[in-house]
Amino acid sequence: MTRATNPIFLAIVMAQIAALPINPQVLFPHPLVRDLAVLDLNGHTVRYSRLKGRVTVVAFISTRCPMSNAFNSRLNALYNDFGSRVRFIAVNSNTNEPLEEVRHHAQNMGYDFPVYKDVNNAMADFFGARATPDTFVVDQKGIVKYHGYIEDAPNPERAKNHALRLAIEAVLRDKPVLMPETHSLGCAIRRAQPKDN
Repeated sequence: MTRATNPIFLAIVMAQIAALPINPQVLFPHPLVRDLAVLDLNGHTVRYSRLKGRVTVVAFISTRCPMSNAFNSRLNALYNDFGSRVRFIAVNSNTNEPLEEVRHHAQNMGYDFPVYKDVNNAMADFFGARATPDTFVVDQKGIVKYHGYIEDAPNPERAKNHALRLAIEAVLRDKPVLMPETHSLGCAIRRAQPKDN
């Protein structure tokens, strides 16, 4: 049992992060038009326009956050269930988690989906992501249809709302997402320090 799956450790982390000032974001009413760049795990620049699909899931994850790591297998399951119809973009925006660490973490976790490094948290800033994990479902027009948690509990046996799965299914069917916004709980994204002008 790792620290990320230890229920006592998760309970302590939950108590600490519950007080984080993570405010729900308003969904984008207009299409996403900025073509942001991220790095793949080999350090090559890739633009969002080349990664997105008819339906795109953007998931902000962390190498070190126990809450983020508690959802690794469920994110993998979603990718395996929907990967032929949905593009998954897993993004690490933490400035204190370098590319090499992100690469090793992805290998050790056995992710089936691709992971990218968000330099200077530009993509996290654009989407309004504040914590890990935090997820967004974007339709083919580039409009965010869902923002929030993967599920409502880090322990899969206690999860009652599989919000990300339901949102993906709704967008694939061109139906409204019944719960378009949920409150992500996790570790705050460690952002780059702004440069003095």
